[in-house]
Amino acid sequence: MLQLEMLPAREGDCLILTYGDPNTPRRVLIDGGRTATYNTDLKTTLGQIPEAQRTFELVVVTHIDRDHIEGILAMLKDTSRPIQFRDLWFNGYDHLFGRTESFGPYQGELLTTEIRNQQLPWNLAYEGGSIETRAEANPIELDGGLRLTILSPTREKLEALIPKWEKECTEAGLMPNSQAERSDPPDGVESFGPFKMERAAEDPFEKDPSTPNGSSIALLAEYEGKRILLAGDAHADLITESLRPLAQAAGGRLPLDAFKVSHHGSARNTSRELLELVSCDKYLISTNGAHHGHPDKSALARIVQFGGNEKEFIFNYETTETIFWKAWQDAYKYHTRYPAPEASGFMKLTF
Repeated sequence: MLQLEMLPAREGDCLILTYGDPNTPRRVLIDGGRTATYNTDLKTTLGQIPEAQRTFELVVVTHIDRDHIEGILAMLKDTSRPIQFRDLWFNGYDHLFGRTESFGPYQGELLTTEIRNQQLPWNLAYEGGSIETRAEANPIELDGGLRLTILSPTREKLEALIPKWEKECTEAGLMPNSQAERSDPPDGVESFGPFKMERAAEDPFEKDPSTPNGSSIALLAEYEGKRILLAGDAHADLITESLRPLAQAAGGRLPLDAFKVSHHGSARNTSRELLELVSCDKYLISTNGAHHGHPDKSALARIVQFGGNEKEFIFNYETTETIFWKAWQDAYKYHTRYPAPEASGFMKLTF
């Protein structure tokens, strides 16, 4: 059994990957959305898991943006949190340099402080080192047989974050007394006039310049012949580079059972080049579009045009941006799926 659940993470990500024997499944938590995600949804969801199953194999914090990390911070600070975990993957300041021992200059950085103060397991799969692409350590196999291949970040992407680390951590709310919020570069101004699928799909692709997104952990999860690409907010060029040898070995396109699209469907994180390396019929979009109007029309148009023959967009919120795609599905031979009104933000898929 392999199951992926998207939780209400507002504009962010909060995912639970469940695998193994349905009677005694194992679980991985990937990101935690905003603080409110933990307080109102994630804690409740975790508390409903049978007590004997509340030790997760892994918690992954893909990168430092608030819409991914705040809920994990809230969980770690909660003395009554419902779960424990065997490992936590997160690249802190020292990991940007490839160090594993020194504390680093930002002792106030909240996630690092919580991990160290509580003596929690941290990057054990890499002996405390950074989570990055490296041939000698891919893939990692968790207990129960789930294989995780690191597709992002590279050493270069991690080091690119060093000059901005303190600024980005402050703006992301990771430093004490920090209230500011990082504002992502705009995805561009939507053109006026009627929407044209083919024209939107051919919009020039501009790479995401965000160094925090470049440091995002992206994973290929495999279990009993099923594959899910969990792209975090990672850069398209790096995922493309990491996937190319796997696609070539598969005959040109790597078969995927699901693709959690990078950066909530931003136009700058899903390229034609990337889409033409995979064969996938389920594209997952995790966002309520509150801050940046995601998903972007150009990104989803590229998926329609270049993402394979049979396609379904699976949204965990029904918003103006997501409901737009209902109108085009018959003409372009794809499908859309939305949560029930009473379950807004939740979507569970079993493969």
